[in-house]
Amino acid sequence: MKTIIAIPCMDMVHTEFVRSLVGMRYVGEVQFCFTECSLIYQARTALCKMAMDAGADYVLWLDSDMVLQPDLMERLMEDIQGKDMVTAVYHARRPPFRPVIWKTIKTGLLPTDAQVEQYDDYPEDGLFEIEGCGFGAVLMKTGVIRDVAETFHQTFAPVTGLGEDLSFCVRARSCGYKIWCDPALQIGHKGSMIINQDTFRAFRQRTEKRGENDAD
Repeated sequence: MKTIIAIPCMDMVHTEFVRSLVGMRYVGEVQFCFTECSLIYQARTALCKMAMDAGADYVLWLDSDMVLQPDLMERLMEDIQGKDMVTAVYHARRPPFRPVIWKTIKTGLLPTDAQVEQYDDYPEDGLFEIEGCGFGAVLMKTGVIRDVAETFHQTFAPVTGLGEDLSFCVRARSCGYKIWCDPALQIGHKGSMIINQDTFRAFRQRTEKRGENDAD
């Protein structure tokens, strides 16, 4: 079993990411692939080609501003058995720090036609199906990439109104693949501080309390 660790990045990465990457436990044969490109969808497209050329069974997408759990790969490998694509949970770096997972994604001809709904609250007692996610910590079978590329003649090129990650998710789901989320895998996101689930919950509590005080 061979896995490509696909990391789109510029010429510098965060120290916390490198430290957590070194400390992660790996499963099977692993090959690290990096790309230096200012356009993220082109970087991801190049990584797709690397994975397919290498004959990899899986691709583990990691963004270079993530802070990873040591057992991330082990647990994602367990999760993906019988599935095609699984993500951990991480949160946006800016307020309101929402989880980077989507409940619904609809596209249209114009950017304003795109309709998306992110999760604030989500099931926490096991894997659940989602329509889209960011690619900060996602494991997928390489066959998903191959099918998307053959069907659409592209992989991460942005769909109108969506980023490259959600665009891939839309294509993958159109090919019949399901996307799953493991809520037990909570990944830190490096901003001016490390953003995680606790950051999001604390911000939401403060916002709700401020709203109650304004109402009084």
